[in-house]
Amino acid sequence: MKTVQFEFSKYKSVNFLWSELIEDYGFDKAKKIVSQANDLQKMHGSKNSTVPIIFSGTGGLALIPIQMLENEDFKISFKDNRVLLFNLKKKSFQILKEAN
Repeated sequence: MKTVQFEFSKYKSVNFLWSELIEDYGFDKAKKIVSQANDLQKMHGSKNSTVPIIFSGTGGLALIPIQMLENEDFKISFKDNRVLLFNLKKKSFQILKEAN
């Protein structure tokens, strides 16, 4: 397993990564990617210690420790189907809540 460190203070919160994911993969596949991120969290994560992350440029998935967000003043509650969309090239992120 590869460990990557992010300095979230260098990234900005945006509202366009979800629409870009839809543009790149189509709505059905983008929704499936979000669903897979939630499944990854359910199978291998911990509700109070990990957050599912989607790399919007590749559609790749990972889990990150929630402390990475809390340490950078992101006091967001990642409960019930929330995922973090992340774009390394654009240095941006978006928080999604999947509709049930």
